[in-house]
Amino acid sequence: MKLGLNLKLSQSIKLTPLLQQSIKLLHASQSELKDLIEEYLSENFFLNTNDKTLLSKKNLKPQNSSHEIYYDIFKSEVKNQSLKEYLVENIAIFNFGSEDQLTISYLIDSIDENGYLTESLQDIRNSIPIEKKPKIQEIEKLLKLIQNSTHPGIGARNLSECLIIQLELIENQNQICNLAKILVKTNLNTLANKNYASLKKSLKCSDIDLEKVIALIKNLNPKPGLIFQKIDRTAYITADVFAKKENDKWVISLNEENNIKLKLIENAQNIINTSPGNEIKEQFQEAKWLIKNLNERSISILRVARAIMLNQIDFLENGESSINSLTLKKIAFDLELHESTISRISTNKFIATPHGIYEMKFFFNPSVGKDSDAFSSKSLLNKINFLISNENPKKPYSDSEICKILNDDGIEIARRTVAKYRIKLKILPSNQRKG
Repeated sequence: MKLGLNLKLSQSIKLTPLLQQSIKLLHASQSELKDLIEEYLSENFFLNTNDKTLLSKKNLKPQNSSHEIYYDIFKSEVKNQSLKEYLVENIAIFNFGSEDQLTISYLIDSIDENGYLTESLQDIRNSIPIEKKPKIQEIEKLLKLIQNSTHPGIGARNLSECLIIQLELIENQNQICNLAKILVKTNLNTLANKNYASLKKSLKCSDIDLEKVIALIKNLNPKPGLIFQKIDRTAYITADVFAKKENDKWVISLNEENNIKLKLIENAQNIINTSPGNEIKEQFQEAKWLIKNLNERSISILRVARAIMLNQIDFLENGESSINSLTLKKIAFDLELHESTISRISTNKFIATPHGIYEMKFFFNPSVGKDSDAFSSKSLLNKINFLISNENPKKPYSDSEICKILNDDGIEIARRTVAKYRIKLKILPSNQRKG
């Protein structure tokens, strides 16, 4: 089974248990991976590890509360970035035409800090500055894509939709989950008023089931966007991969100190052969699957890192000023993987280079301009930052003036693009920069 997640506009995401675990393994940072492995070790009798610190926790029971943890998917999605940066990054992995890209940008701009879409689809349609505006149905499809490919609940238009999105992703779609969906769709006000007798009557369920339904709903996140305001920006970063020059050749290798491996306990096969029940056999199969996919995770990280660095030799030799234009699409094509897979592999994974430690995703830079000598977006950022840093404080450059300077230097760029990069650099407009 491939670790990639193949998404199409015409279909919704159905996350099987195996796919959920694949996504977690692939997307997890080193610290998050360690937490996951601790969990697997505590839950699966057949698993063992080469890490002595984790091995000491092998016999510890998981510290879950007495009630079932219903919702755990995508816990490791949040990293050191804003909500808007996160949305732009996750949607950028898809190959859209210019019109769809424009529509998505307006959708993202309409999502508030809580993660909710604050404007109607009709208002968004009216705001899009093109003559042939997209149909409402087309905007709806793009919104669904945002909802399905980002942190669960983001992009919802109201609380009910936000909770429904999360409920749909729960692995075990049992009676309790179905009752929760009905409650969320029709009885949120009744729940808010704590009218439990009315809820019980409406859902036609027992007191015990109602308690489970309410517990499930309370375990959901009513404001999923706020998690991006709770980012720990002091976390220590360790490299997953090293890029070193040996005998005039650049060698890309895994950081073996962080390469945690799982293995089966001794006599695992004998235990299976003498055990009559199916449950223990299922646990054995799960253990083998986890070992396989953890190994594939390491192989995938190394493959992607090597492909990236092969395209960034100039950077390795000379630093950030020489970074080359590179896209997810190119690496995906070279490695015959889906772009979403490349995105997940390169997120929260770090390469140690002679110039410092960089997130692998740092090296993806869409080209700007049409010439073969097109600047990467990061090179352009550096160029704009340099121009503004050296401008006359009494006569700061306007976005139009910067645009003209760059065009005169052979860099084709629009004024609107200059403004976008200036904002990204957190630089005020010219009328607010006057000294």
